[in-house]
Amino acid sequence: MKKIISVSIAAILLVMSVFSVNAFAADTTKTEALLDKLNTSKEVAVSLKAGDIPLFGSNSNASDTVYIKGDKAAYEYNAGFFNVRVVLDGDEIIAYLPIFPYVHVKLESSAIGSVDVWGLIEDATKVTMGVLAYVGTYEEELGGIKYTVEEFNDRAQVTSKFYYQGDDLKLLNVVDKQTNSVQNTYFESISFDVDDSVFELPAISFDLTPVLQGLFLALIAA
Repeated sequence: MKKIISVSIAAILLVMSVFSVNAFAADTTKTEALLDKLNTSKEVAVSLKAGDIPLFGSNSNASDTVYIKGDKAAYEYNAGFFNVRVVLDGDEIIAYLPIFPYVHVKLESSAIGSVDVWGLIEDATKVTMGVLAYVGTYEEELGGIKYTVEEFNDRAQVTSKFYYQGDDLKLLNVVDKQTNSVQNTYFESISFDVDDSVFELPAISFDLTPVLQGLFLALIAA
């Protein structure tokens, strides 16, 4: 469980930190507008493509989604038939399967320590604002799809390209010339409207905490 929550926080930091730019263009870039929207809305849902996984003899498209609203946060891994959600709500962590919502496990959030998600995002934003510089905007076609690309660099070896369809970010391509590494992050969606139901326990669900608490704690400690 500790690894799952760490992945969710890392995903948040990855997505939000790369949105922080030091643009020198006269007009606001799509990336700047996206960051401004985040800072004013205080709620966001980011869904990333996690690739294909084999399930029952066929491949299933998997995704990782992070939801944040106020002091609530949730992480969901969705691979079609297999779907798990972990919710951090105040003093509780709740884990359950959304497509089989009959059992759940609870744990006090103190088991993972205090997590200030918005504080982490703000800190990441401040750090990266002085790193990336705007290079330019142009059109590029990938896989038969035309994108608007906003390019930035760190004034050294790393180039970051943000691929948009309209105002929707679909791909982040980062190339590090020093290490010859390429990293692609594929976005399914970014929304600034998060339904409260994401953080609610299903109406019919049995609390198996007394039975599974030991396993739950072991997963967190792993």
